[in-house]
Amino acid sequence: MRNFVLLAAAAAAFAAPLCAQRAPATPRRPALAAAADTNSAQAYLEFAQANVATRPQIARDAFYWASQIEPGSADALYGRYTAELMVDGLRLVDYWEGVRRVVRSPEVQRIDSLYFRALTMNPFLYRRYETELFRAYMTAWYRKEIGSSEAGLDTWINRRVQSGSPALRAQDAYGKGNFDEALRLYDQAVRDARRKSWLRTERARLFAHVRNDSAAAGEFGRALADLRREDQRDVVYLYESKALLEFGMGQLHERMGEADAAREAYGRAIAEDLAFYPAHVRLGMMAMAAGDTATAVSEMSLAAEGGAVEPTVNYAYATILARAGRVDDAVTQLQSVIDRAPFYADPYLVMGALRDGQGKPAEAAAAYRGFVQRAARNHPRLAAAQQRLQELEAAPASSDGR
Repeated sequence: MRNFVLLAAAAAAFAAPLCAQRAPATPRRPALAAAADTNSAQAYLEFAQANVATRPQIARDAFYWASQIEPGSADALYGRYTAELMVDGLRLVDYWEGVRRVVRSPEVQRIDSLYFRALTMNPFLYRRYETELFRAYMTAWYRKEIGSSEAGLDTWINRRVQSGSPALRAQDAYGKGNFDEALRLYDQAVRDARRKSWLRTERARLFAHVRNDSAAAGEFGRALADLRREDQRDVVYLYESKALLEFGMGQLHERMGEADAAREAYGRAIAEDLAFYPAHVRLGMMAMAAGDTATAVSEMSLAAEGGAVEPTVNYAYATILARAGRVDDAVTQLQSVIDRAPFYADPYLVMGALRDGQGKPAEAAAAYRGFVQRAARNHPRLAAAQQRLQELEAAPASSDGR
C-alpha cells in the first residue's frame, strides 16, 4: 500500500524551474449551470466536487479554473492533484504502491507538486477527496489484478477496508470525516509501524485540522524526530517534507500566539531548504504585523524571488510594498501578477486604488474595470469598485488628456 510520505517527491518538481516542467495544455472551461457565477472559484469547486468520483477529467478541468480565478486556493490545487491521479487508473495503482519509476517520473512530479503547493498554502488542509481517490485506486487494482465481473466490486472494496491495516482503516475514516476514529487508528498504526514519520504527520495534521494545536505540535515534533532517524535512502522523498513539517509547526505556534517559537520554526524550515519561500512569506507577514517594515520587505523580497510559481506571493509582496510607501514598486509587482494570473480579480482592485492615489484616473479606471469584469458576484468590494469606476468615467478628462 502507498506510503503517504512518497508525496514529498513533489520536492523535485517544486524546486525545479518552471520551464523544465511539462505543463499540460490549458483545458476548456467546463459548462456550469446557467445561473452559476463563472467568476466564482467556489462555483467551479462545487462543480468539480460533484463530478470528481465519476468524471475525474471534467473535475480536473474545473479545479484548474478554480485555481486560475483564485490562485491561493489550496482546495483547488489539492482537488486538481486528486483528479489528475484518478484519470489514469494503472498509473494510480503504481503511484499508490510507490513504484519508483512512476513516483519519480516528470509527469507525476508535476502532479505531486500541486498537492505540495496546496500544503504550503494550508499545511493542515483537509483532503476531502481521500475516499474517492482510494476507491479509484482499489477499482483500478481490481481491474488489473482480477479483471472479473465488477458486480461485487463495492462489496469487495468494503471488505478489503474492514480487514485492512490500521493505517488503511485510518485513511478510510479520515476520508469519511470520522476524525476521532481516524486519530485512534493512526495511533494504533504508529505503534505497529516500522516507519512512523508519515503516520505521525497524518495524525499531526488531523489534530491541527480539528484545532487541537498542542497535540498537533507534539506529533509534528515526533514526526520530525522520526524522519531524522529513518533510513537515509529515503532522503530523496523526505528532505522537502522536513521543511514542510517545520512550516506546519510555525503555523501552529502562530495560532497559539507564540511568535518567537513560530519564527524559530520558520527559520528551521529555511535551514532545511533555502528555497522554501512560504517560510519567508510568514516571516514577512509577522514582521509587518509587528511594525517592522524593513524586515517585512526584505523577507517578502526573498519570498518573491523563490516563489515565482505562486502569483499570490507577489500579490502579498505588493501589498506590503504599498504599505511601506513604495507605490511604484508595488505597481510593478501587481503588474507581474496580472500578467501571470489574468483571471485573478484582487490585484486589479489594489492596482486601481494605487493608481487612484497617484492621481492617475485613466489607469485607475482601467484597473477598476478589470476588477469589475473578473470579480465574483458576492465579492465584498465589488459594489464599491463599481461606484468608483462610475465616478471616474463620469469625471471630465484632465488637461493632460488622462
